[in-house]
Amino acid sequence: MTSQPVPRPKPGRAGAVDRRSGPLPAPRRAAGAQAPVHDAATLEFVDRPGRDHWWHRLGEGVRDRMAARVGPIVEWWAYCHRTDSERPYAVVFGERGLAVSTPTVNDRGGPAQLLTVVPFVPSSLRHAVVVQKPSRLSFGRAALPPGDVPERGAGELPLPARMRGFLGHLPAEAQGRLQWPFVNGDVFDRGDYFYSGDEDELDVWCYLAGRRWVTFVSGHGTGLSGPAHRASWRLICRQAEVAVR
Repeated sequence: MTSQPVPRPKPGRAGAVDRRSGPLPAPRRAAGAQAPVHDAATLEFVDRPGRDHWWHRLGEGVRDRMAARVGPIVEWWAYCHRTDSERPYAVVFGERGLAVSTPTVNDRGGPAQLLTVVPFVPSSLRHAVVVQKPSRLSFGRAALPPGDVPERGAGELPLPARMRGFLGHLPAEAQGRLQWPFVNGDVFDRGDYFYSGDEDELDVWCYLAGRRWVTFVSGHGTGLSGPAHRASWRLICRQAEVAVR
């Protein structure tokens, strides 16, 4: 991904949350089931423009279509598509849905964008703040609330290998919140992630979508190149129920 840092919100606005949506409860789990904690894969860094560049390349018309379908934008990213390094794609998490725009061609063979939208149940959007602070001792990964601690070796979920490798960089609580719908019977449909920064400091965006729930995590991590117990994270986990389509 890009090694160019993206602009961050001004102090006091970092991780802004719509408090009207209410807090996201601690991850629940089915009896005997636990969300796995994944091992981190090596991240690649390339010298490409950041998300603002590709957001602009997307075009005002496409951006307006996405906002019209999902409501006020809560989080987003844009980047060059994996199949075409010259064309953008974008992911937008709004108050009313998740929208993914990918490059395609129109009936005349010209460039176009295909818009896929997952609508949310009205007023189902919830959030939780995940904070991991450096510790003096090497306690390993941050723990979830009692009774909700993921364990290595727990049953594998049907997530792509590259997604599991990315999740391995996040605190255990964030991994648990992203995966709890699938531990509790949801069926994985799609997911993606984006990161910007370097080996020591990252901005991250990630979503996992199932047939019943969509979970989106975004935030910032520092001290990532050293021992795991010295890493610091502040993430916001947002989750919404999928409306019947």
